[in-house]
Amino acid sequence: MQYCTGATRLISPLMLNVALHGMEQAAGVRARSDAETVKGSPVLVRYADDYVALCYSREQAEQVKDRLCAWLAPRGLHFNQDKTKVVHVEDGFTFLGFSVRRYVDRQGSGKLFIKPSKESVMRLRARLAADTRNLRGSNASAVIFHLNPVIRGWSAYYRSVVSGKVFDALDHHVWHLTYRWARHTHPNKSRGWVAARYFGRFNKARPTSPSSPGPRSFVTSRSTAGRRPTIQP
Repeated sequence: MQYCTGATRLISPLMLNVALHGMEQAAGVRARSDAETVKGSPVLVRYADDYVALCYSREQAEQVKDRLCAWLAPRGLHFNQDKTKVVHVEDGFTFLGFSVRRYVDRQGSGKLFIKPSKESVMRLRARLAADTRNLRGSNASAVIFHLNPVIRGWSAYYRSVVSGKVFDALDHHVWHLTYRWARHTHPNKSRGWVAARYFGRFNKARPTSPSSPGPRSFVTSRSTAGRRPTIQP
């Protein structure tokens, strides 16, 4: 059963790609020979069964939705009405963990920003908090070993978009998580002792007190020098 479950998880996106092949044509996407879409044509971006259709007007978006409903019906598929909606790009939408929105300034010029979605950030914060709590009683090497892949994988996924402020906030969050872990590990030691033992050696300019403003350093240990977690790419 474990093998079948794993195989199903791996093959599901492939089967969805087979089942949904031709979705772009059904949506009315028209492209030139160089793969560029014709002016006025909608653009459809799809990953497995998640997709977003970029249209020039609400009327065109409704037409694309109706076409796809008719195209999916013979295949025994239908839209998830709770997740399917037509929105203006200035109102923003979430796709594959990214928040996509165009911001318009007072002069009327717009700029498109793609950021990590709030839901994705909250899931990461909750996972890091749970992992750090479960690692109480473990040494610093174990904490770094477990947190590094999560932090590096998440930051690598979002490093190509507007993520600077999010990374800074998560840097602050991880500092507090690891500081609480260190305080729990050494309940009879002072804050200064904990800070000197685990923080600040790799960047002397960083504050070593959790009450001090500015960026924080992460938990480190002598046996894992150079392998400290980092939320910034």
